[in-house]
Amino acid sequence: MLREPYSKEIVSAVIERRGYAAVPLSFHKWWGEGTWDKYGGRLLDISADIPDDAPAVSYLAPGAYESPTTDPNYRWAFSRSPSPEGTSLDARIQLPDWRDLDVYLAEFPDIGRQQGLFEAARAFVESHPSQYVLGHWWYCFYERLWAIRGMQNVLMDFIEHPAELKRLSRVILEHHVKAIRVFAACGVHGIFTSDDLGSQRSLMMSPTVFRKLLKPLYAELFAECHALGLHFWLHACGNITAIVEDLIEIGLDVIHPIQAHTMDYRAVAERFGGRITFLVGVDVQHLLPVGTEDEVRAGVREIGRIFRRPEGGLMLAAGNGIMPETPLRNVRAFLEEATRL
Repeated sequence: MLREPYSKEIVSAVIERRGYAAVPLSFHKWWGEGTWDKYGGRLLDISADIPDDAPAVSYLAPGAYESPTTDPNYRWAFSRSPSPEGTSLDARIQLPDWRDLDVYLAEFPDIGRQQGLFEAARAFVESHPSQYVLGHWWYCFYERLWAIRGMQNVLMDFIEHPAELKRLSRVILEHHVKAIRVFAACGVHGIFTSDDLGSQRSLMMSPTVFRKLLKPLYAELFAECHALGLHFWLHACGNITAIVEDLIEIGLDVIHPIQAHTMDYRAVAERFGGRITFLVGVDVQHLLPVGTEDEVRAGVREIGRIFRRPEGGLMLAAGNGIMPETPLRNVRAFLEEATRL
């Protein structure tokens, strides 16, 4: 091991910016689709000595069209028939018609009726008593909404069907709150989830729509976490500069990834540094797949120079899943250099 994993006390101090300038690592061994298929165990060989300072553990979430439990309703889709083969992820529709909303909500997956969904999380926390552990799921609000309605539909729904969207969002919020409460009982220290709110250029919706329909939901979710003594970490790809101030206002603790080539590192660090903790993601679109080893190492060091503050507030990750086009030598260079910050 190049160094021992930081303790939960150190990670918490960095997140809360209480004067500890370490740079913890989390979601840095994130293998994208096809990467494990290409490299297999060699990924373990080059990363086994790299610590994970905030490991994440998931619960058994509802299935898309089929339930993973004995409860047939523990799945997201209104219809049990999947979309036609070849349908893109953002065009698969689980609730095609708002007129079916009442029936859909009556069959909404209920964590409270399931057994054993969090046993792996509980066991992991118990076996890692000195570590900061994250409770994790993908798809928070915006992503869950478009997964249910389809992305094109939900972007129209923001304008044409806000009442229906609010009803559905409220039930999604209640689902997440239940998950957070069970995770808290398992002993996790933070919650990590995702909502890719940005494109390469801007938000996926206007800031006004975000503030009206999504911001209140996040505010309730963050407040629930804080009431339970947990931090909230949000993965949000794309350029979300326009709403970082909103997220700080309602109490977000950690933001990931500050996506390279979409957000201005220096401007973000200068404007928001000291008020939120950055889990900065190393560029997986260009730097890791096509850069040289020296360029990768320099890119990691540059993140440290821009974002690091004496009080803390910087952690390091991959920006997203590391793609199969990435040479193993670059993966190793990234991981080695990250441990030296």
